[in-house]
Amino acid sequence: MAIERIYYREHNFVLTLIYGKLSNAELAEHVIKMHQENEKESALTELADCRYLTDVSELNVNGIVLSASMEKDHPRTFNGLGAIVVAHDADHIYGLARAYAAIASQARIDSHVYRSLDEAIDWLAVNHLKDEIVHACERVA
Repeated sequence: MAIERIYYREHNFVLTLIYGKLSNAELAEHVIKMHQENEKESALTELADCRYLTDVSELNVNGIVLSASMEKDHPRTFNGLGAIVVAHDADHIYGLARAYAAIASQARIDSHVYRSLDEAIDWLAVNHLKDEIVHACERVA
């Protein structure tokens, strides 16, 4: 699976690195694991870095809708924020991410898609973690 989750528990924040190939099944499994790993958390701030996704041939709108819909009614998303960052040249992935964010916004305060990691960090107000976030993201570049 091409998904890693890095928790900053003391900041109620999780960075998810999604790279390589991603399928509908892997995305759904990620959401299920997020629920399990955060069953006692609420209002979690989440950032998904998808800039290094290289293959979404097994990911489609139906899978996106299903996975994003599973976000609803879970304490971790209630009153939380979510941001997804995609590569500048990945229009197809950008479209899939926007569909996910639109549905996930029903479970959170808000969810946005960015092409800039800096903009996502600013919007999520996790600037105090910026160096750690950038370092973790660069590991998979």
